[in-house]
Amino acid sequence: MSHHDADNLHLLSTGIGGLDSVLGGGLPKDHLYLIQGLAGSGKTTLACQIGFHHASHGKKVLVLTLIAESHAKLLQHLGNFGFFDPALVGSQVLFYGGYKALSEGGLRELLSFISACLSSHQPEIMIVDGFRSIRDSRPSDLALSEFMHSLNALVSTMACTTFLLSPTEGNEAESENTLVDGLIELSQEEDGVRTIRELKVFKARGANHLLGKHAFEICTGGLVVYPRLEAAATRSNHASDASDKQVRFGVPGLDEIVRHGFMQGSITNVIGTPGVGKTILGLHYIHQGLLDNETCLILGFFESPQRLLQKGRKVGIDLSDAMQDGRLEMIWHLPLEVLMDRLASELLENIDRRKVSRVLIDGVEGFHDVAMHPARIKPFLIALVNELRRRNVTTLITQELPYFKSSYRDSDSSESALYENILLLRSTVVSGADQRLLSVMKVRESGYDPAHRIMKISDHGIAIENTVSAGAPFPEKQEGL
Repeated sequence: MSHHDADNLHLLSTGIGGLDSVLGGGLPKDHLYLIQGLAGSGKTTLACQIGFHHASHGKKVLVLTLIAESHAKLLQHLGNFGFFDPALVGSQVLFYGGYKALSEGGLRELLSFISACLSSHQPEIMIVDGFRSIRDSRPSDLALSEFMHSLNALVSTMACTTFLLSPTEGNEAESENTLVDGLIELSQEEDGVRTIRELKVFKARGANHLLGKHAFEICTGGLVVYPRLEAAATRSNHASDASDKQVRFGVPGLDEIVRHGFMQGSITNVIGTPGVGKTILGLHYIHQGLLDNETCLILGFFESPQRLLQKGRKVGIDLSDAMQDGRLEMIWHLPLEVLMDRLASELLENIDRRKVSRVLIDGVEGFHDVAMHPARIKPFLIALVNELRRRNVTTLITQELPYFKSSYRDSDSSESALYENILLLRSTVVSGADQRLLSVMKVRESGYDPAHRIMKISDHGIAIENTVSAGAPFPEKQEGL
């Protein structure tokens, strides 16, 4: 057995989607953890979800509440979630009230009560809900420190992983913060009228956890955590072998321009104004993948699957059979209140599950629209394309330009470094007629023809035609279609 495997034997899986990834595999067992956050942040749900996960696998869990009210409200709250199983209550999940011991005998009596419960039931997990009551009893700093030391020693001796739930925020130098083995904070980030939930692991002794904040959602099944992609990608250091295979684009004339296709596993950026044909170009690319027996995936923001299929049929690209038999799937989210890391998680999970080798991301600006922290966009995209390359997925990403732009030569060179290949589509006037032009701006590791070519869209799709003469002016103002 490897040293790594031996270490993993001492980690407690939380059973919560994404949280084990944030924690580097799970929480070290038999330690004392503090889960903190303001009222309504999800502390009780998080802890009880971990508890019921292990109870469903035969482990015994003790839930100790330090509030005066009965357990009826807590059970009613937990009953809203898919992880809650009433059949486990009273057998595998035991509920006890410690408020009376605390109010009548203080911290010493509470510690005795906890010790008796642990000795009697031998649980593997204990949840202490209502830690505020301990603070409200106004113990001296010394008394609280002694209580925390004793509790830590007790749970370690009894081999019981313990969670204290506290309604505070911040990593303050309080006794409960410094004397626990791990500190997880749940918070809410506001951006105008929008609010997202975030989780941060301040410390977890013995765990290789990801730093910083990670978004999470509370759904009918319970919590789902989405590790911040930039942080998670730093651990993805094993890349797939570089391929020298070329894949065809599927557009008459274009594959010849780029010398028979793009490299497998490369990322291609198609930029252009609205209506110029970016999405149709992307549908050609997906259709060719299906013809080459590849498993394909589309991530879209602005056009529903039905509209996209209809758009394809109008230009002779029928993707409906592939959608029905599963060779092609589409993830579609309006760019509104959806988490950026959830999108990445869905995309990569689908790729891994279905062994996808060709992806179209239609409208990279959708990520800009959903970002709570705009400064994250560039590192997020760097991490995303790195994950796609690592999986050897050949990817096409469309990007919209404004109708009017003084010059295309002022593009963000740092952003272009994300992509091996860049195609520019634009509409302009050639010989007195409105025309669409396609220009290959960059193809890494391959030669290409840089000439501007006329691009036609008909009932049979896109075709690349004759070269625009070298003397044709580059339009300084971009006219919309």
